[in-house]
Amino acid sequence: MEAVARAFDLGAVLDHVPVPGGASHLVWRLRTTRGTWAVKRLNRSHEQWWVDAYLVSASIQLDAWSRGLPMPRPVRPPVESAPLLADVDGRSWLAHEWHDPVPPSPVPAWAGTTLAALHALPAGGTPNRRPHPVDEWLTWLDEAPGPLTDAVRAHLPDIAEAVALVEACDTTALTPVRTHGDVKPDNVLHTASGPLLVDWDGAAEDHAEWEVTRSALAFADLTDRAAFTTVVEAYESAGGRRPPADASSFAGLLLVCLGGAAWMLWRALGHRPVTPAERAAAGPHSLRLLADLRTALASLPEWTTWLR
Repeated sequence: MEAVARAFDLGAVLDHVPVPGGASHLVWRLRTTRGTWAVKRLNRSHEQWWVDAYLVSASIQLDAWSRGLPMPRPVRPPVESAPLLADVDGRSWLAHEWHDPVPPSPVPAWAGTTLAALHALPAGGTPNRRPHPVDEWLTWLDEAPGPLTDAVRAHLPDIAEAVALVEACDTTALTPVRTHGDVKPDNVLHTASGPLLVDWDGAAEDHAEWEVTRSALAFADLTDRAAFTTVVEAYESAGGRRPPADASSFAGLLLVCLGGAAWMLWRALGHRPVTPAERAAAGPHSLRLLADLRTALASLPEWTTWLR
């Protein structure tokens, strides 16, 4: 932690404690002679695609901060390998000001207005994420027969249905935005001065309609129609475009489940350089995402009525 504090010019370390809850990255509360900070050790890849995606996310985060979005102040290290990122002993770190949390309260309306503010950021390029075709999934599974791939194989009908739905979407009718990408209750820090949006690592180009429905479902815990409606109506009242009442509005959620399950499957099969513990955890994580995909496909007819 002393090296991390030096990298961000945070002052001398007084103490540090781990912050529970992070599934993807480890976070500590770091207290120094210059204040209290949240420091995050990124679980990153060193492949070029990760670096490219990170540069986009950092640009969006800095733009959002400059425009007054409700978020903690990010700390820029004096010597940057990339914006906001500091490399310490072969690891990559981020830091932002610490805010003491208070007990959470429901904030669906806040989520809707915050999404509208995010979607007012200057747009970049057109999002171009596409799902992996079923043939690619079959190749991965055929290369490594075993209990995990047998379990994944049972989800192939769901994967095929979801891929077809995503590919059938007319994305030219959707609204491209540069945005946080993961606005959900877990990423809202409740403070005495109000809610703050944290965990900007996945900020990227997206379609506004897809993010609105993903976030609305997250704040509705998939089943609370009133909370879902509150998010969407607050978004619309703040100037956002209401997503159309058809299955295409939920294609972004299907794409997230498909992409996440594929990524975790690669890690579980040894296609990515990860630790033994990370590899062991990746298989169950992939199956959880595929279970979420099955739930989403079954729920699409009902969710579509919520947008009418």
